Amino acid sequence: MVWKRWITLLALALLLGAGCRLGGESGTPTPTAGVTPARPAATPTVAVTEPASPGPQTPGPSRTPPPGSILVQPPDAFLVAQSGEQKASFGAFYWVHETGYAAEVTSRGFEIQSQPLAVQAGETVQVELRGGPAPEKVALEVFPEEGNKDRIAPQEGAMVAFIPRTEPAASAELAGSDGRYSWVTDVSPGNYFVRLRVEWPEPARNPVPGRKPTAEYSFYIAVP
Repeated sequence: MVWKRWITLLALALLLGAGCRLGGESGTPTPTAGVTPARPAATPTVAVTEPASPGPQTPGPSRTPPPGSILVQPPDAFLVAQSGEQKASFGAFYWVHETGYAAEVTSRGFEIQSQPLAVQAGETVQVELRGGPAPEKVALEVFPEEGNKDRIAPQEGAMVAFIPRTEPAASAELAGSDGRYSWVTDVSPGNYFVRLRVEWPEPARNPVPGRKPTAEYSFYIAVP
């Protein structure tokens, strides 16, 4: 019945809201038997959306997620340089799982990696998306560390995060294939945050027709 389905979805949303507090409130979300979004740098707003039906709906049993936890998040992104590689931090995203369940996370900023990745000026580095469908658009913006780092909340002890505030020092749309995209680090020496924005084609089962999956990521680099 319809009312049972909405009760099920409301329970899932409440579980997600309790499991996704960040900063000083709690740690990594605990998986539930529903939809588990990723952990961004700031306290997220999470909306869980029911799967899209491939055809007209008819009355029947309430839908429930498949057994076990469903991780609804975009693929991980990595920045690969001569000195090594760095895993990106997640920011805001809208993502649709193959089952048709969707999650939306909003975030003020990005968690900062413990150490910057050393990148030489003029070096060609690779941005790698490991898993998921091929994106339609991959673009990045480079922000100096100074002026783009602050606490995510006014409370004492709140985490310091990358929060874009200044104009970017550089930007580019990246070309590539098979999840690998090249970028030439044409910036002067200094420490930088790199914001990556990715857009994917609209999936066949989309609970919000017309809306494409998108994600924001960030890296932290040092150019000597």
